[in-house]
Amino acid sequence: MMGRKDEYQSKLEFIDLNSFIPSNHILRLIKEKIDFSFIYNKMEKYYSKLGRKSLDPVLLFKMLLIGYLFNIDSERKLEQEVSLNIAYRWFLGLDLTDPVPDHSTFSQNRRRRFKDGAVFQEIFDHIINLCIEKGFVTGEVIVTDSTHIKANAAKDKIQKVVVEKTPSQYLNTLEEEAKKLEKELEENRKKSGKQKRGRKPKGPSSKTISIVQTDSDSGLLNRPGKPSGPHYLAHTSIDAENGIIVDIHPSAGNINDCEPFVERLKVVQEKFDLDIKNVGADRGYDTTPIHHGLKTLEITGYISPILYDTAFKTTSYREFTYNNETDTYTCQNQKELTFTHLNSKDENYYKIYSAKAKDCKACPFREKCFGKTANKRTISRPIAHELLEANIERTKTKEYKQIQKLRRVWCEGTFGTMKSKHNLFKTYKRGIEKILEQCLFSALAINLKRMIKVMN
Repeated sequence: MMGRKDEYQSKLEFIDLNSFIPSNHILRLIKEKIDFSFIYNKMEKYYSKLGRKSLDPVLLFKMLLIGYLFNIDSERKLEQEVSLNIAYRWFLGLDLTDPVPDHSTFSQNRRRRFKDGAVFQEIFDHIINLCIEKGFVTGEVIVTDSTHIKANAAKDKIQKVVVEKTPSQYLNTLEEEAKKLEKELEENRKKSGKQKRGRKPKGPSSKTISIVQTDSDSGLLNRPGKPSGPHYLAHTSIDAENGIIVDIHPSAGNINDCEPFVERLKVVQEKFDLDIKNVGADRGYDTTPIHHGLKTLEITGYISPILYDTAFKTTSYREFTYNNETDTYTCQNQKELTFTHLNSKDENYYKIYSAKAKDCKACPFREKCFGKTANKRTISRPIAHELLEANIERTKTKEYKQIQKLRRVWCEGTFGTMKSKHNLFKTYKRGIEKILEQCLFSALAINLKRMIKVMN
């Protein structure tokens, strides 16, 4: 016999939303483990003591968090989903008959109250401190990489401008060392009566960059194997103990990965009083400024090395013997190449070692060593080159293999998850402050899920 549902008749019922939420639901687990009441203190300074009461700031924050936890990339759609989903209402403390905050509330608060995104950074940092207190973050190994985020900008509206090159903070210490070496070299020249040779490191210079007119904070991404056009980069540092993201820093898409690296590690060290011992990164970070910066922070780097080759059919500098005591190279013909001057290229500083022209003129290895056109052999050695060599030695250890494995698991795996499940594939907003908010919430969604996993 076919059943037929009778016509719906309204009736009075008493409903406990708590009974509808499964015990293993992610929102129940977060609500049971994390107390978000600290947000009131963080946001108090953004509200006036007078006037009508605002919407609960914790409710607004948790509603945004739902969007990132469940990959809801539109605030209009988020408003609809909260209206229909019992679990979302329960997490926010809304009954079935309570109105859901309008989507425009978020844009108005973002424009008027939380313009610089500082409060979201403070909330993110509070969760990190909580992880440190509970031992989920140790600082023993930090792995770092960046991922691209498609910008909401037109790729055909580009303007070329000339700007002055300004070295980032991590280059400044290397520049100071270059000046010190130049001064010592000048003193030695005066003592020996020699004339000045070569060039000093170059001062500030200019470069041409492309500005995306519809979103000037973004930049044109132009890397092999990556999509082209306007993008942002999210430079991310992850503690390898449990995969907790300790720092996420957005930049324009045309910024080199290594530029903010040392500065962001220093920020993490100072902000959280975290004793970072080791870091892992890919070969994009294998530069002398990076290794020098890590040395100043007393951090050991396990970085995939770049193996540089010399010009075609010429003798590699590795076939020359370096004497650390005399700071000279010795060639196959047992002639010395001495340190003559400093040079700079691509924001790096190099010590130039030159042989004597008269030695090279009569050398039987001349053509094989440096070709037919030059009159003597020179070797370009980056300042702090010994740090590059020390990193190459570390690649032979089991610690290097383990840290690089952790980097691939945590960085690449995390980026894939953030893009596919936590709203980091592209942005509908413009401006670095709004991208910072997006990055922080996406990272926070990952962190909360991993915290819950460890707590259970």
